[in-house]
Amino acid sequence: MAVVVQYVIKPNPGSDLAAIQEMSKESIALWRKHGGKVSFWAVVVGEVGNFVVSINFESFSAYGAAVDKLGADPAFQAWQLKRAKAGLSTWVRSNMATEIEI
Repeated sequence: MAVVVQYVIKPNPGSDLAAIQEMSKESIALWRKHGGKVSFWAVVVGEVGNFVVSINFESFSAYGAAVDKLGADPAFQAWQLKRAKAGLSTWVRSNMATEIEI
């Protein structure tokens, strides 16, 4: 069963959008390093201006293995600190969905 995780963020007022994209590229590289198939989206209907990082996995076990590796990665821990200090965006929500084969 495939799994997708989505993280939705909104730029903080006055934030540099190019800096948000660069910060997102760093996160995406880390997720890919640990097995996620990642894409980056700009919301154009509904919550216009938000961004979505979407990460796909073949199974829950693949997702769990990636999260375990990511949590233990010093580069990810450093990125989390860098992201928080930058103050470029605010977390809106996270979603996890499982594929229903019909």
